[in-house]
Amino acid sequence: MGLLKDWADRWLSLLPGRGTTEQAGVSVTADDEKKRMYAAATDEGVLFFSDSPKGIKARNTYLQYLADGFFNFSKKAETLKLYEIEIPMRPMAELADNCIDKLSKADLRRDDAQLRKSACSFTPEKMAGKEMLVGGVCTDKYDLRPDFNNFDRLTKDFNLGISPRNYDVAALLYISENGYAGLMEADYFHPFSYQHEFRELAEKLGDCIKVRREAPLSAHDFGYAALQTEAKAMAHDILQSEFHITDGQFRLGGRINRITEKVEIPELTPHRHSEDNLPDGKPEKEERKGRQTAKHVPPVTPQKKEKKQLII
Repeated sequence: MGLLKDWADRWLSLLPGRGTTEQAGVSVTADDEKKRMYAAATDEGVLFFSDSPKGIKARNTYLQYLADGFFNFSKKAETLKLYEIEIPMRPMAELADNCIDKLSKADLRRDDAQLRKSACSFTPEKMAGKEMLVGGVCTDKYDLRPDFNNFDRLTKDFNLGISPRNYDVAALLYISENGYAGLMEADYFHPFSYQHEFRELAEKLGDCIKVRREAPLSAHDFGYAALQTEAKAMAHDILQSEFHITDGQFRLGGRINRITEKVEIPELTPHRHSEDNLPDGKPEKEERKGRQTAKHVPPVTPQKKEKKQLII
């Protein structure tokens, strides 16, 4: 199954919320203190969430906020830790769901995993220090550094939306590591904004694959490896020059030197020697399309960091 289809399937399977009539800012009672709570801790501070429909939706909204800013150069957080607190103390209970500035009852009635109409803020003044996590048990840890697999894991685990910009960066990160395998038409999702830049390479890769299919016993790769090296370098270059991302880190600086000469495909006459086969892939030949307005739509795949084709 292609990467794009996997993302689109997840877009259609967001977790349903549960109805309630709770209001933000209710007073804390002794019973409330005994209820289980959740916490999300980053380098910026800790947010507490109640074990209620409102609290669960608030936590998902915060996770979406982290996903939306995953590839922002100005972000400070590099690690996310999630906690469960079985018996919260009163100071924790008093801070539960304080990221909600104004709760909309419509959000509580909606079959949605996040607070779409409520007003929420995740500013430093809403966060507590890590010393408040007394009795908390860390249930999971996420690396928030700008890496394809890091982004994929966070968005996949919580069925989070992916903006057009983040889709572009994730695709470039994938290509920079695995090479170009063809980006299929994806108007139902997000078109890849840099498809035009890879068009010539895609056509040459398509020629290589076609000739290879006609000569399955040939040991000759017809320039395939050299073209993929150029594709990886091109993706590295765009990531550095436009997003300041180099090797999973945000870094200011110039462009990465990449291959600039056109790669000539050596002899396309079939040679029958061995049974080595090139990976299949169908290059896209459509023109680059304009960027669309960002809207929430879901995740990415590969859980293991291994070389594989990107079938988008």
